[in-house]
Amino acid sequence: MAGNFDDIARFYDSAPEHEWTRMDRNRTEFAVTLRAFADHLPKAPARILDCGGGPGRYAIVLARQGYDVTLFDLSQQALNLARARAAAAGVTLAGIEHGSATDLSRFPDGVFDAVLLMGPLYHLLDPNDRLQALQESARVLRPGGILCAAFITRYAAHRYYAAHRPEQLVFQVRNLPDLLEDGLMPSRGGDRPEFIVHMAHPSEAPPLCRGAGLEVVEVLGVEGVVSGHATLVNALDGELWELWVDVNYRVAHDPAMHAAADHLLAICTKPRWRAVLADLARSLAAEALPYKVMGGAAVALHGVAVPVHDIDLELPLDAVYRFGERYAAQAVLPVAYREGEAYRSHFGRFDFAGVTVEVMAGLERREGDRWVSSLSATETFVDLAGTPVRVEWLEESTLANIRRGRLERAALCLRHCDRDRLLALARGQHLPFAL
Repeated sequence: MAGNFDDIARFYDSAPEHEWTRMDRNRTEFAVTLRAFADHLPKAPARILDCGGGPGRYAIVLARQGYDVTLFDLSQQALNLARARAAAAGVTLAGIEHGSATDLSRFPDGVFDAVLLMGPLYHLLDPNDRLQALQESARVLRPGGILCAAFITRYAAHRYYAAHRPEQLVFQVRNLPDLLEDGLMPSRGGDRPEFIVHMAHPSEAPPLCRGAGLEVVEVLGVEGVVSGHATLVNALDGELWELWVDVNYRVAHDPAMHAAADHLLAICTKPRWRAVLADLARSLAAEALPYKVMGGAAVALHGVAVPVHDIDLELPLDAVYRFGERYAAQAVLPVAYREGEAYRSHFGRFDFAGVTVEVMAGLERREGDRWVSSLSATETFVDLAGTPVRVEWLEESTLANIRRGRLERAALCLRHCDRDRLLALARGQHLPFAL
């Protein structure tokens, strides 16, 4: 195997029972995570891939709730324990598979309704491996599905040292002087199995997930207010225990808690609009229909974290009516010339698998007593799941947001813009590639 996969497997093969009982020792982590699953996972009997699920603590609970769960892990001994524990619980898992989170090629695209990635991301030391694990999980997830990804936080090791082994700080300073900066705790190369880990800064998690084509719904600091000092709380039961779970789940949503928790849980979705746009781009290219993506979808394709509610396409006049004829079955509002108080264009609205697509040609905006062209003047290509998609420059989208008074969105875009291109556009210079 490439990377540090052998080291990971050796550690978990050496003591699978220890990983099973970890959730008994860390009841708050387990309870808050299950609360998040209850709020975000699709209803049973949805198909779930528990990727890196070890001995199956989450898989068995979810299977008992009626989910169709496939457990997948790098440790064969952990999977053997999962098989025994599932049998003892009278639970049937849909599959128990051995392999690496970076290679899910045995599973087709879009076959699962939800994917749990509850361990791999904090054991993969290479950032490319972490991204590949997320991309593979996203690939096997259906559009609109939910992905839950766990991270160990940057300062978790130091909290553990302070609470249990303060003398360990001497070893860390001597041997891992960059731990606070890079979060890497690699193998020391000895004969004993080691817990090797990447501890992520809270600011790393959302961009990593978005880099895999996912949208981040929310991030939770799982242990809430009891991280590092949960012993007494974890020993509770009954009403008082449930009250503490409620409190920790509530504060887990507060970004101020994220760096203070030992684990982060990123709740993500695979946006339907991306799959729809990729299919549409391939179809339009095959039919030689020129188009350009505008608005929020264009901004998101440039890597800016904005919500996308629909897909806006700009086409030449003849092409917009050809689009209307080609996709008449999806039409909600057929293409026609329409004029409002602020804008006028040849406009149509369509529904593709629940995603709204709006097309327009000859767009003009009102400025005082006259109408002026509001057509996009720039163009580039962005890769979307292996499909080149034509979009306007981010700089042009940014100026359009400023013109429309959407200053918060413009501020999000500005940090991603090329300064020279932005200034050239603002001055009315260098406007190539008009459709």
